[in-house]
Amino acid sequence: MPRTEVEQRDYVYRLLPDYVRLDDDGTLASFMGYATTSAMGPALRLADEADPDTSVSGTAEIANPAVAPRPWLLWLAWMLGLDISAIPADEQRAAVPQAALLRQRGTKAAIRRAVQRTLTGSKSCRVYWNLSTSDPYLITVVTLTAQTPDSAASLAAALTEKPAGLDLEVQDTTGATYDELALEYTGQDYDDLAGDFTDYDDLADWTPPSP
Repeated sequence: MPRTEVEQRDYVYRLLPDYVRLDDDGTLASFMGYATTSAMGPALRLADEADPDTSVSGTAEIANPAVAPRPWLLWLAWMLGLDISAIPADEQRAAVPQAALLRQRGTKAAIRRAVQRTLTGSKSCRVYWNLSTSDPYLITVVTLTAQTPDSAASLAAALTEKPAGLDLEVQDTTGATYDELALEYTGQDYDDLAGDFTDYDDLADWTPPSP
């Protein structure tokens, strides 16, 4: 449990050298009582939160994302190598414990998760390496227009996970892009395409599975 004001005063007072306490006529002890509730108060509260024996949760709270004071969350995330600045505030606390996912930083899964935070509905998001053969260093992220309220936010989210040295683009479309269709039917011809779709509207509604 957190220390009371008296316990805080006694705790700090005991940290003083013996010769100081032996020569004290009570004046210093009284001052310590004032100091622990004013100037030293924030530091002592932090010490309480960091000590499992005195924290409310029984854990080192500044390192526990479930209960850490909100100002500590950004610091705690950076200690884990995670940038949560682009994550909505109400999702930041839940994002920090996912430390295992940090090993996927820069992967399709990591990029997809980042972009999906900016989407609505089913949050459809497809991520391709080299979808366009004209640029072997291009990552293409495809979302559905109806689920993409802010394309700039989706791009910014994707860039937080982009590997160094690669290019990245975000496209929003009502269905599939031409490149996705060409990739799905590589080595096939128009007859194959015609056999899978009844008409143009059927084709326009087709969405490929997430790669």
